[in-house]
Amino acid sequence: MSISPGKRNLRRHARETIKGSLRILWEDAAGREHVSRASLVDISPAGMGLRCEEAIPLRSPISCNHETLGIRGRGTVRHCTYVKGKYQIGVEFSGGTGWRELAVKIEAGSV
Repeated sequence: MSISPGKRNLRRHARETIKGSLRILWEDAAGREHVSRASLVDISPAGMGLRCEEAIPLRSPISCNHETLGIRGRGTVRHCTYVKGKYQIGVEFSGGTGWRELAVKIEAGSV
């Protein structure tokens, strides 16, 4: 995980690099629902980084569910920055991403 010079890392959990894509459902400020395809960049038990073709406003609620990767839940957009032709989006999940739970099950051989 790289942090820009001069910026502090305020995350509670370290993020791990992950590859994959998923569909996300999000709401705009008017409450309209949108479905977008996003690429996963990194993930932790409490958040994830995405790359997406479209900007998603700050504080927008996002829902996702990816059975294979064990990612599920509802989060909130914490940042959205245009980088190299796509939007880099940070999402915080107050109830967790579910990701670490699946990783523990795989390591234990129960999946």
